[in-house]
Amino acid sequence: MTSVLLVRLSAMGDLVHGLGVVRALHRARPDWRISIVTQSTFAPLLEGLEGLSRVVTFRRRGGLGEIRRLRADLRSDTYDVALDLQGNWKSAGIAWLSGARERIGAGAAWRQEPRSRWLLHRTIEIAGERHPARVAFSLARVLVPELPFLVPQLVATAAELENERAAVRSMGVDVERPFRVIVVTDPSDPRALRPAVVAAQAAQRSPQDLPTLLVLGPAESAVSVPPEARVLRHGRGEVRRLVALGALVANVGGEVLGPDQGATHVLAAAGASCRVVFGAQDFRCTAPPAATVLVHPSPPSCSPCRQRRCTHAAGPVCMDFAPPDGRVACRSLAEDLAGHPPPP
Repeated sequence: MTSVLLVRLSAMGDLVHGLGVVRALHRARPDWRISIVTQSTFAPLLEGLEGLSRVVTFRRRGGLGEIRRLRADLRSDTYDVALDLQGNWKSAGIAWLSGARERIGAGAAWRQEPRSRWLLHRTIEIAGERHPARVAFSLARVLVPELPFLVPQLVATAAELENERAAVRSMGVDVERPFRVIVVTDPSDPRALRPAVVAAQAAQRSPQDLPTLLVLGPAESAVSVPPEARVLRHGRGEVRRLVALGALVANVGGEVLGPDQGATHVLAAAGASCRVVFGAQDFRCTAPPAATVLVHPSPPSCSPCRQRRCTHAAGPVCMDFAPPDGRVACRSLAEDLAGHPPPP
């Protein structure tokens, strides 16, 4: 039996984008043992993931003691191959700590920290845009050349679905009929939907006359929202609620409107139909594989800039639009990421 370790510590969306590779490897090689190392904050997302044998967690600010604990945890198992899906010193170092017989990662041009490749046995040059799903499948195809592309598929339990159904119902939304979710994040981040856009979207009826629900995470506890809006707040440590909410939206044929940030990516990976608004980011590098991508109909010359801090004199004007004004730049990256149409 071959044992494969995948190393992807962060960010939440990037981790989720590459999870289809676990299901694909499992279906192609059902006798293989597949494990993942990721940050402890994101580990709950992996519960119930098809084909995943083990999750090894890493505390980001755990210091030297955490490194020792992680090494002991990794060395309690034996790995034939470690795939560095992230491409920096930390991920390559963890691949090295694992004691895997072979350590493989992306080539220098694809790595966040090119010299970190020195900790690997070999690197692979990858063609195309730097999307996390592309690097995950490119590296996995070193092991299984015929590996088909599959989108990520997060799974909620029956109890989680029932709890989230009750929470949504308490907002006055009929959970047996389609509804719309708008993802609200901290407006200080240039990727976030602009407050005026959120207010306008919350106030107006959707084209399908769907009831609208705003969802905010723990980082948005101080973010103000329109007083008349239906607001669902998820607390710290409740990332699994996003999986359940995405599944509920998918089950009733609803939709999600959100920015290119982790919460939107999780909702998409749980099966929700998503329209993702892009401004600063390049959608070819970070869009959920099956999502519809919306961009500014007349973007500024600096877009996309891929910066976390906007330097435009008027602020993040690249995000100053909302459906139906946005231009559809892409309806699905899945075919491009697969190199061919994905199987059903």
